[in-house]
Amino acid sequence: MVGKDAALRRDRSRLWADPALAPFLVRPDLRQPRRAVASGLIPLDAILGGGFPRGRISEIVGSRTSGRTRLLLTSLAAATARGALAALVDVADGLDPASAAGVGVDLQRLLWIRCGGRLGLAWPAADALVRGGGFEIVAVDLGDLPPWTLARVALAVLVRLQRAVEGTPTALLVTGPHGVAGSLAALTVALGRGAPHWATPRPGLLLGIETEVHLVRAHDRVPGKTVRLVWGLEPLVEDRHPDRRPGGGPRAFHSPGARPVRSREAG
Repeated sequence: MVGKDAALRRDRSRLWADPALAPFLVRPDLRQPRRAVASGLIPLDAILGGGFPRGRISEIVGSRTSGRTRLLLTSLAAATARGALAALVDVADGLDPASAAGVGVDLQRLLWIRCGGRLGLAWPAADALVRGGGFEIVAVDLGDLPPWTLARVALAVLVRLQRAVEGTPTALLVTGPHGVAGSLAALTVALGRGAPHWATPRPGLLLGIETEVHLVRAHDRVPGKTVRLVWGLEPLVEDRHPDRRPGGGPRAFHSPGARPVRSREAG
């Protein structure tokens, strides 16, 4: 019996290794979706355990200048680039479609729901989306609502939302200036305030915006790790008319878009 099992394993290995058969075979470990939805940022995914967990709530918390929106858009771009569908419940109608497309979001694969500043519409919309299925990411962007407004979010609403997404292949992301899900969130990352990242040999040349991403909560790993991300400005176009800038100053570089160009894990 042992010899027969070993022979079967050898035959199976030969099948997987045969390039002529590879297009027609589906490996057993690829039949099920990954346990996490990748953010598109490899160093960040490394400390998250592969990305944002499916079937759970994850929170992205940070100030307006922290890069939280860029992180959200990068995650949506990564999902749509994989051919998946994503949905964005936009409480404050803050999404700029041109900027999202510039980051790489396939707008044809993104469902955008605008709430017109009415927070009460966001939760039923997200609930319906995760129950309906078909989306790899459902994101709720709370905009810059004040903390006293977010503090009034009923726990029962969030419990219902967690129950709705549980067991589904969807990652539910909630992003805003303050956390609202508390212990209901399986994962929480907090972004520090963004700071300019200047070129060392050429003072006055802005390479991008640097921010730190802290793993605050994780259900399956020890929190506390930090990754520094530099969101680079690309392409950099030199201002060839410095005399037209009020007050002169260093050369100006403009960029229609930005992307993460460098990251490193903090010790």
